[in-house]
Amino acid sequence: MAAETLTVTREGKVAWLALDRGERNLLDAELARALADAVADLDAEEVEALVLTGAGNVFCGGADGPHLRSTGTAREFADAAVDLFTLLSEVKAPVVAAVNGDALAGGFGLACAADIVLAVEGASLGTIEAKLGTWPMIAQVPASRRVPVKAGLRNALTGVPFTTREAKDLGIIDEIVPDGDLLRARVTQIVREATVGGDAARRGKPMLVGLYAGNYRADLQAAADAFVDVFGA
Repeated sequence: MAAETLTVTREGKVAWLALDRGERNLLDAELARALADAVADLDAEEVEALVLTGAGNVFCGGADGPHLRSTGTAREFADAAVDLFTLLSEVKAPVVAAVNGDALAGGFGLACAADIVLAVEGASLGTIEAKLGTWPMIAQVPASRRVPVKAGLRNALTGVPFTTREAKDLGIIDEIVPDGDLLRARVTQIVREATVGGDAARRGKPMLVGLYAGNYRADLQAAADAFVDVFGA
């Protein structure tokens, strides 16, 4: 069952998963686990596509570090994040990130975990942990699959996110949409284009992603352990 901070809606066989936790849609252990469980359930139901987005005008501001520390749930969050990012790489349906606003820190990692990323003009995308005196331990793993090495290192070291134009030029996002009002319609069109392969694509897509993944889950687990060392103290 999804948490109250996650809304799952259907449009035919397309499932929209919207984070809805405060003004910045910050991730905690409960929300990360709800996302992982929802992705697993929807994949089992063989939906045609999954769309990740955020409530309001923010996609996701990352993990709620102070909350994880105060509640002692850093390990629970890290384990859920490993499952979530692994599942997103393994599902048969295409995963689209409808970035309706800033995608920062772990939220940037979530966007990068999608197969196709569309973002509204003016959104900021990237890690910001360096500005907080820490490091994007988990987010750097999915980000490494979309961000060119030098640009990713600069972002991680400085904590300065990319503009949508920079992200598009670097290939981090696939399209810029002028505003949120047009985002849903464009995502719907992209989903239609991305599902024409039918059953053959559902078999082939996880195999293709796997060719690029390497030791993805192991990399995520190592990053999760480092995250717990920082935020579980």
